[in-house]
Amino acid sequence: MRFLIFSIFLAFFPLQMSAEEGRVSLEGSLALGVDACSFRGSEGPYEEVVIRFPAMQLAFETQGDSLFVARYVPRLELFDEDGNSVKRIEGERVFSSAERIGDPEHFVYDIARFQVPAGYYHAVLDVKAVGNDRRGRAVFSIEVPEYKTGQLAFSDLFFVDPSSQSFEADSFLKAGQVLLPLPEREVGNGAPLRFYVALYEIGRLAHSVRFQVRDRFGHVVFDHRREFPTYREDAKFVEGIPLRGLLPGTYTLSVEARAGEQVARTQREFRILGSSVELSLTAQQQVLMEKILERFSTSEAVQEYAQVDAGERAVFMYGHYLEQVPLFAQAYIAPVVGLGNREVGMAMLRAIGLEETLMKRVDRTFGERLPEADTLAVRMARDMVDFVLDEDPLDPYALTAKALIALESGALAEGEVWVRRALDVAPDLPEARNAMGIVRMGRGDWNGAVEKFQEAADWTNVELARFLSGKGEGLGYLKAAVARDPIHHFLHYMMGRVLERRGELAESSAAYRRQIVVDPLYARARFDFGRVLFKQGHIDSATVIWRELMEARPDFRGLCMHPLLEAYLNIGETGKAHALIAEELRTLSDEARARVEDISLVADPEELAAYQRLVPEERAQFVRAFWQKRDPTPATPGNERLVEHYRRVVYVLQNFSKDGRKWDRRGDVYIRYGEPAHVSKRSDIRFETDAEVVRVKERLIAMLSPEAKQEIIARIGRLRTSTRDVEIESELAETVAISDFESIDFEMNPNRVFFARQSDDVNTYVRGKELFGRDRPGMSERPMRGIPLYPVNGSEPWEYWIYPDVAGGIEVVFTALTPKGDFDFPDVSQGRKIARFNQRFWEDTRPEVVISRAVNAQPDRYVPVGKGVLDFHYASADFRGAGDKSRLEVYYGVPVLDAIDDGGQEVVFERGIALFDSSWTPVYRKLEPMPVSVDEGGVEAGTLAIDELALQVLPGRYYLGLQINHPASGRRGGYTQELVVEDYAVAGLKISDIELAGRVQVDSSATDKGGVEVISLPSRTYKAGQPVVIYYEVYGLKGDDFGNTKYRVDYRITPREGKLSGVQVLRALGRLLGIEEKAVVTISYERTGTVSDEHNYLEIDPGESKPGRYEIAVAITDLNTGQTAEKTVIFFIGE
Repeated sequence: MRFLIFSIFLAFFPLQMSAEEGRVSLEGSLALGVDACSFRGSEGPYEEVVIRFPAMQLAFETQGDSLFVARYVPRLELFDEDGNSVKRIEGERVFSSAERIGDPEHFVYDIARFQVPAGYYHAVLDVKAVGNDRRGRAVFSIEVPEYKTGQLAFSDLFFVDPSSQSFEADSFLKAGQVLLPLPEREVGNGAPLRFYVALYEIGRLAHSVRFQVRDRFGHVVFDHRREFPTYREDAKFVEGIPLRGLLPGTYTLSVEARAGEQVARTQREFRILGSSVELSLTAQQQVLMEKILERFSTSEAVQEYAQVDAGERAVFMYGHYLEQVPLFAQAYIAPVVGLGNREVGMAMLRAIGLEETLMKRVDRTFGERLPEADTLAVRMARDMVDFVLDEDPLDPYALTAKALIALESGALAEGEVWVRRALDVAPDLPEARNAMGIVRMGRGDWNGAVEKFQEAADWTNVELARFLSGKGEGLGYLKAAVARDPIHHFLHYMMGRVLERRGELAESSAAYRRQIVVDPLYARARFDFGRVLFKQGHIDSATVIWRELMEARPDFRGLCMHPLLEAYLNIGETGKAHALIAEELRTLSDEARARVEDISLVADPEELAAYQRLVPEERAQFVRAFWQKRDPTPATPGNERLVEHYRRVVYVLQNFSKDGRKWDRRGDVYIRYGEPAHVSKRSDIRFETDAEVVRVKERLIAMLSPEAKQEIIARIGRLRTSTRDVEIESELAETVAISDFESIDFEMNPNRVFFARQSDDVNTYVRGKELFGRDRPGMSERPMRGIPLYPVNGSEPWEYWIYPDVAGGIEVVFTALTPKGDFDFPDVSQGRKIARFNQRFWEDTRPEVVISRAVNAQPDRYVPVGKGVLDFHYASADFRGAGDKSRLEVYYGVPVLDAIDDGGQEVVFERGIALFDSSWTPVYRKLEPMPVSVDEGGVEAGTLAIDELALQVLPGRYYLGLQINHPASGRRGGYTQELVVEDYAVAGLKISDIELAGRVQVDSSATDKGGVEVISLPSRTYKAGQPVVIYYEVYGLKGDDFGNTKYRVDYRITPREGKLSGVQVLRALGRLLGIEEKAVVTISYERTGTVSDEHNYLEIDPGESKPGRYEIAVAITDLNTGQTAEKTVIFFIGE
């Protein structure tokens, strides 16, 4: 279906209308669809009137070679209750198309937005096509509501054309999506109902929202409820409801919200299109249905049933029990009245024992996640079917329903008994044959299942059984099943999982998308769709999917939080990540929030001790400073390191916690050091393959004595091999599951064998003289890959993590007492001879000791997310500024060679700076482009792009953050340092900081530095033989009686690492008094003048000085007053 909108029927004056007001009376030759809805915007309430009609009803003219243009004139007039005209909107509209239109499903959409005071209105809309005689008129009423501050309220329900997903028109933008209207409020049979609704004035209260669909008898045939936490003021819902299984006819969609004591509701009718389905009940069945109502429903339901026409009673009963006992409605009433077979759902697949089959055919997580049957619903449905069978023991429909209900509860044998009875009574009953097909699937008799499904003409189940059999091309059967039933309620999702497992991500993405179209409420498909987009590199799109899912489905907030934070970090959207964190923190209890914000698992021991000494009022500032100085990009408002911390906490709460509030020992380590490079578990043994991981493993193995190796292997008890059959296991498909096989000597309690007391009663292990348990010569030398290097019981859950880049490389071991128990560090082996022999070694290498040492050496670990780190050089110096301020100069040196694109003549970096006061409150922050021209001759290795920035700041203690980004490659780098800006406004002799320079030259246009141009050298490193240049300023010189100043400058060059040799002065200001070269080089100058401030520089040849680290000290002595001042700076001489 194609669509085109050319112009917008707009005016900004507001209006609104209640749910079932505004029933539209239509007339004319133009097939006009009209609807009106009320909303509240930032400027107050407003009304939308939308129209839709087939474009082919317009009169088109050709313009040029490929443009078809038509015109139409809409005219909308509103009248108040007294008949006075209060609003008129009209004007000619132009519609254009690049092709001639002959498709009746090609529509023109238009919209008018306006505002009028609250009240009741009568509306008349006329639309005239220019060039022919087609016209349309709509007459309808509108109630404009009064949205009150603090009062919970809904907008009207805005029904959405389901084909509008790919259309682009900002005029129909709602909640960030283009939503074309469906003014007729009609949907095709089997298609989902899509709509938009907004909820206002939630007041950040916990709230619930309930969506219901009622049939024309008032039965709730669809019911969906959500509970939202306390985090938002308003909410926008772009929703879809699957209507599969509902009969054509008129229904009512209602939405109810509750927040605190307030309740808001809105509702609207819609119609499901389709051929009328003749549902009927025989006279005997009608009597039976009345008895069922009398036994299991209310007297009111019985009376209503009695008043319904005989021809409508089948529809009434189906709707009534679809609300009350859906399983009974689907298993018994639907076949009786002519609606056919009970569909095979996911709960049924689990109940008949196909969980492991689906783990193999789809993936492990899919099989494990199959829902369990609703036992209460099964019990109620069974009681009702038993009642029917008491009335008629040979009712084949009741016998079949009895079988289906038994199968739903997992009673496969019982189900087979009942379906055989049904077939004995009615051998050709399709519903009974279908039920027998389900029994055959549960038995693993795939050929028998296919045969029965064919007899029942259930071709979708035929292909499903073939797929589950594992024979032939499984994916082909699954595709055939989808082709048989394109709106099946889970097959598209199943196919998406299969394709994702096969690595066919584009096809998997398409399957998930189709599942969402079929069933917009299938939240798991939305989540997996985002994951596949993330895998494909479409990270922006994945974040949109997950963010919308979080907003719409509170039960998926926790699941989406971790990947969403990771995605935001990957694309540099730190601001959105912070907003998400702030939103989530509002939903937590005080206890949970305190754990999330706790820095004890990241801080070093000194920081933690300092924090604990503070009074509560001072801790917030400490925490702010703690995270700010860890920010890898200090020049931007977001803090990636803080976001990563929250991401880790969310991950821990999801994976290492039972109650979502506290976590086990693994969480402590994960929060501090993040994702390990290697994980191996008792249930999923992984050999080390990464080179860095292997290096750590081999080093640790080399530290083990033969006895230590012996004990480890004996305690581990049993090793597993695997088929390496990769399965999607985690939510982000980061991990795989392994099909493990037990060794033939498996022992339920390995301790009984491996730790059994030897026949001698000697309690001392004799090194080299005896074997341990089942050990054999050479056992301790076997490869120790995939198992922990600390003794753990093989009968208990264990896992170990390796961090190659923490404290030189560590392995951390965890164990649990039961499969679902909390993990902790393992206890030291005790009680056995070899354990006592190794005890001192194990005491010294306990996992908690390993972690304690690592924390002292490396308190935390953070690897910036993105395309890599961009290293750069920086330096700073302060000088006297304007008034009472100082001038802080910051110098950047960015390596250019690696950032040059092929053939490019310009490299664009982003240069950032952030200045914080002593409490880490931002004083200045800016990020701006830094273009660098590239010579045609190329760039040598080591070439730096030099830039500098000067700030006028008050003297004091600051924290300086610097940042360089390279947008083209996605690399970035940042540094933070503490600095003190000196006060040069006070009286007395002062010397500025010393600026290391690559070049100093006289330039009359240079105003900041006394007519001297200084090219800074932020790397502070000079090549061998390159002149060393410094620049500095002197302030506060005193003149003699004649106004003349006179001062001496002593330069002292001291090697900190290296050796000086052959140092010579190339350029300097003043009269050389002398140069002395020993271990320390001293150079003295004298200079006279008439001004109190001087701008000086010195250029020296380092001669044959060795590579190393050197210090230059500049000492100023005012010869008129005797005052002195001194500054130093460190520089390097490279190779």
